Amino acid sequence: MKPRSSLSIVFAALLLTSPLFLASACWQRGCKTPAEAKARLAAAVAARDPARLWGTLDLDTQWSWMTAHRAGRESYDITLSNLPEGQQRERLIRRFAPAATSENAAALFAKSLPPEWWSNLASQLAAAGDRAPVTNAAGSEAEIVWPAGRLVFRKMSKPDFGWGFAGLAAEAETLKRAASADLEALRTNAADYERAAARGLR
Repeated sequence: MKPRSSLSIVFAALLLTSPLFLASACWQRGCKTPAEAKARLAAAVAARDPARLWGTLDLDTQWSWMTAHRAGRESYDITLSNLPEGQQRERLIRRFAPAATSENAAALFAKSLPPEWWSNLASQLAAAGDRAPVTNAAGSEAEIVWPAGRLVFRKMSKPDFGWGFAGLAAEAETLKRAASADLEALRTNAADYERAAARGLR
């Protein structure tokens, strides 16, 4: 067997540790059909298992949580490094602590799950019953609809990412936007503090 070059080994290591590759690998082993995604969702909800529920989510929802996690960790670091002691600093430390103390986005998701989500999802699954998701013409979304609600499943444009539950996408997007706005504001404040400190040293 021909030995692998050092460059190829380094490239493979980087690829294996990149978030995109990890997400892709996960979904290659994931749901091939919307019906399978629904079954996995039902199993996760029945077990009330946050890790299993995370594994049922569509990739866009997971990416939103990944963005929120990264933004929260950076916001925490900026708060510790730049904000002066006081009530605002303590408040922000508490706000960003869940992200800072979570190993990854999945852990933050599990830590942040409101208890009512479990009962809401269980009710939705009960209302959906045995009906299978109906896929749209584009093949990118499938849903089960009833008068009071619906279950939605989506997949990425690349087939190897598979199907996932998209019913928590709106909440994840709101969280991502809030975390990104917090980070942007803290970056601006940190720059202001640095300029003020520099002026004070003159």
